[in-house]
Amino acid sequence: MLDWFAKIPEWWKKAPKGQKLIIIMVVVSVVVAIVLLSILNAPKYVLLLTTRNEQDAGTIIQQLEQLGIPYRVEAGNRILIPSEYNVYEVRMRLASTGVLSGSSQGFEILDQTSLGATSFDKQVRYQIALQGELQRTISTIQGVQSARVVLTLPKYTYYVRGEMSEPRASVMVVMNPGVSLTKEQVVGIISLVQGSVEGIKAENIKIIDQTGRNLSEALNLDESTIMASTKMELKMTLENYYKQKIKTPLENIFGAGRVEVIPDVKLNWERVEKQITTYTAPNKKTGLVRSQETEQEISTTQPTAGGPVGTESNIPATTYETVEGTSGTSYQKSHEIVNYELNQIVENVVKNSEGEIENITVSVVIDSSSTVLERSPKEQVESLINSIIEKSIDANTPEGSLTYAVAFLPFSQEIQEQFYKESQALAEMEKMRTRLVSLFLVAVLVFFATYLGLVQYRKVKARKLMQQRYKALQEEALRTIGSGGEEEILPGAEEETLMEQLKVYLQQVADTMPEDVASVLKVWISEKG
Repeated sequence: MLDWFAKIPEWWKKAPKGQKLIIIMVVVSVVVAIVLLSILNAPKYVLLLTTRNEQDAGTIIQQLEQLGIPYRVEAGNRILIPSEYNVYEVRMRLASTGVLSGSSQGFEILDQTSLGATSFDKQVRYQIALQGELQRTISTIQGVQSARVVLTLPKYTYYVRGEMSEPRASVMVVMNPGVSLTKEQVVGIISLVQGSVEGIKAENIKIIDQTGRNLSEALNLDESTIMASTKMELKMTLENYYKQKIKTPLENIFGAGRVEVIPDVKLNWERVEKQITTYTAPNKKTGLVRSQETEQEISTTQPTAGGPVGTESNIPATTYETVEGTSGTSYQKSHEIVNYELNQIVENVVKNSEGEIENITVSVVIDSSSTVLERSPKEQVESLINSIIEKSIDANTPEGSLTYAVAFLPFSQEIQEQFYKESQALAEMEKMRTRLVSLFLVAVLVFFATYLGLVQYRKVKARKLMQQRYKALQEEALRTIGSGGEEEILPGAEEETLMEQLKVYLQQVADTMPEDVASVLKVWISEKG
């Protein structure tokens, strides 16, 4: 076998070129056929799903290995499987295992409870589950690649509530390249967390992105700042409205670019709230009693008959009593205080003038070079402009709040002239470019026409020259063969002898005049064609 392989280089050197070409073509055909068969018979892969991060992709790949399904991973966390598998069936099988929900776990973690779990363990599991559900939900927002949620919930027990009563939340979002959250999306995330976590306040929710920007801080603007922004936007909107309302009809009269309107709108942001309290005297018979105090005092003395009983009555008295007996006395006193509730009338008066137009000042400048001013008197035109301004604005504003001024000044034409010059220059350049392209095309056509004419002329000239050489060579051959035939060829000689002499002569001619022979061959070939 080794000797046979050693002889191959020597055989290859001695082999004819045609045989080498055939062998090379056969080998190349076999290699191409093998490559094509391998490509056609190779399993085709289809996209199964695309994960957000490598951690989720690793979980899915591990599950595919357990299911015995081959896979291939491409850039961008793209997981592919052979086309012979049903993609939808594989996704359902992965979804049943819970790996499609990502690395974060939601409320399904609550199913994995143990008998010895304490109340604290249950609280931690609930917090982890709530964080996972929020992460999954926030990750579905357009432009969000992934999200992380950290909740700080108060600690509850069966008897005593924890010291920290306000829950807090921190949300980190990883956005797709070139995408950022809008204010509406940030507000939506805050509302989502508020609806999911009991008792949490909006100011206790912090949202940042992967660059560290505090997105929730941009929403906590001062009310005065928001109000100032709103006032400015309303002012600019009204000024643009009145500007277009005046400028459009005037430009239709004087021409586009010949009218400039400068409005200034002053808005009233006054808001007055008054509370008026009126007190009136109550009616004593039907008034509402607020407090009542009644005081009554009665004193009564009963009469006595004879002296006292005992030895004291036999002792001479040091004082003498009256002969007449004493009678009883009576005393009566009454006092009453009644306080009535005062009649109170409370009126809340609110005068809100926020956003109302207080004053409008309009300045209108018209190009004095307009042809309308040349055809019509200036006073008449000015009166017409004043009427247009008054009819356009005065109807929507309070009486006496409109102030306007009209001026006729020549507008600067430098920009228009420069634009006209640039337009002319561009037009000239375009014409020059068109001319150059046309000249180039004409030159190319002339060149090819000349080249083809020269080639045809050379062919005709060469053909005439070849025909001349052919005739001269034919006459020379006839003379040579004719003269040689009289001396060397005998009567009755064979035809082979004549052909041998002709071959010898042609060999001599080819060696001495190769150009003539080539010309003859070309003539023969052209005649045969």
